[in-house]
Amino acid sequence: MTERTMNVGRCLAIDTSTSAMTVAILENGNMLGEVSSYAERNHSIGLLPHIQELLASLHLKPKDLQSVAVGQGPGSYTGVRIAVSVAKTFAWSLSLDLIGVSSLEAMALGGAMKEQSATGNGSTWVVPLMDGRRKQAFTAVYAYEGASPITASGELGASWQEVLPDGIRIIGTWTEQIIHLAASSQGQRPQEILFVGETEGFKAELEQFAQDWDGVVRIRSYGIEAEYIGRLAYPRLAKGEKADVHTFVPNYTRLPEAEANLLAGIKTKKGDH
Repeated sequence: MTERTMNVGRCLAIDTSTSAMTVAILENGNMLGEVSSYAERNHSIGLLPHIQELLASLHLKPKDLQSVAVGQGPGSYTGVRIAVSVAKTFAWSLSLDLIGVSSLEAMALGGAMKEQSATGNGSTWVVPLMDGRRKQAFTAVYAYEGASPITASGELGASWQEVLPDGIRIIGTWTEQIIHLAASSQGQRPQEILFVGETEGFKAELEQFAQDWDGVVRIRSYGIEAEYIGRLAYPRLAKGEKADVHTFVPNYTRLPEAEANLLAGIKTKKGDH
């Protein structure tokens, strides 16, 4: 039995890690419908109505769901917390399987699907970017072979993989690191490097990267779509993976700014004595 024929039922997929508030419902890995909007700071008000609207449009009720997949972060501290809290509430109250997916990986996969390989062969590296302010980005590197990371039957391709894990990085140092890594990859050297996500704030650095790298560089502004949260969750749900609802926590990657400032102040005061 292949993963595609595994019956995992209907999955509610949600993400609010960025300005995108996005909700999708998939059945056995195939998308039934999606609702997305882009309104920073409105996620706590709009997420439940989005879910209700989508269920109603598909003539479904919450009890018709079997699992919930959520963008676990990194991203906006408040945004990630909202999606995870709602997902845990749904999972606990309806006895649904819960699974967390990297929001950055979903951004990378969705961006790659919108901007598929121009050459159709070789390796593509996908670099998702979430603006972390002060020239920092939540970012990672993923790779796939061929024209598309998703097969014609809708499955996640076997070649899709993580090259560098997610983290918060200073953009100038990060792009230099990617160039050095790509140049030293020999047989695994990417034919194309694709930057996706919140690319607007890094225009100068990405233009410099395009000048410094001797391969194909493409840049695409892209907002996360919950479809790709669900597509990443599907093969894991098919294997029986699920998170513990009570211990499941967001991947914040860094401390929220207020807490970081508080700790910095405490350290400064200690240093004065």
